[in-house]
Amino acid sequence: MRHGLFILFLLAFSAAAAENGPANLQLRFPQNETLRYTWTMKSLSQTSGREMGKPFTLTKNSEVAMLLLLKGLPLKGVNAGVSLRLQDYAYSEKDSIGPDVTAELTAGKGHIKYLENGKVVLDSENDIGSDKLPEFQQHIKDLESSEMRAVLDPAGRQIEMKSDNALTEDSLKKMARGIFPILAGKEVKVGESWEDNFEMPELGDFKLARPALVRSKMTFVKWVEKDHTPLAEIEVVSAWEKKVLKGENDKGLLVEFSEINGHGIGTCHFDPAQGRFVDGDMATETKYRLDGELNGETTGLDVSSKTSFAFTLKK
Repeated sequence: MRHGLFILFLLAFSAAAAENGPANLQLRFPQNETLRYTWTMKSLSQTSGREMGKPFTLTKNSEVAMLLLLKGLPLKGVNAGVSLRLQDYAYSEKDSIGPDVTAELTAGKGHIKYLENGKVVLDSENDIGSDKLPEFQQHIKDLESSEMRAVLDPAGRQIEMKSDNALTEDSLKKMARGIFPILAGKEVKVGESWEDNFEMPELGDFKLARPALVRSKMTFVKWVEKDHTPLAEIEVVSAWEKKVLKGENDKGLLVEFSEINGHGIGTCHFDPAQGRFVDGDMATETKYRLDGELNGETTGLDVSSKTSFAFTLKK
């Protein structure tokens, strides 16, 4: 009887120890293995005030969906080599000034449709605007046929990145930069945190004189089980640095960004045994004031945006 109780005690103790034990949070991509992630991002922004002396309110609602293919590449050492490709790319956007919808675009799966003020300008299914369609279709084709090759450290930070298509390289880099949160890159205990900083050289259409800085804090909050697999649950909290920024667009408009208030929160699940993310979601909210002047005309805008994205590993 005593032996039976002792065995039950050991089993309970082992289960508790495993539940609260450390996790090896290092990203790994086995050579020649391809991981497929569904990835979506939704964004809603509103801009109001005066632009070049005229009052207006602009609302933009957009959504991106795609399948990300991540394939492990041969690489010696602790860093990981990975190839990134896109499939099933789809994009939609609706712009409104005040109550009036001014533009609508849907693109993906071989179909492109674009409306301006309710009038169909492009429609691949009905051969409308056929002279302009090749440009849109080529952009999607380039995105889906291009390959981005990256070298990542164990935490998932990009050490090196290049594309086989110069025209889509910038778009792919921006996508790759925000796919996954940064890991600890080592073994950590439940409750342990680590930090990462991310610089944004551009804000909207403006190139910044000094990059905007976004600080993130990740915490290994607990173990969870999904499909009989123990996963590390990681909480992500981000905040923008509240400093005045200056920028310029391609028209020469010099602006100042002030009253910056940006923050985000999200959760993801990581499989330490396989060295891969399983799923995750993140929601961010950003507000700022933009003031500028060009040729005596002033611009004063209040901008707010909400963005959410989610990814899931396909079996």
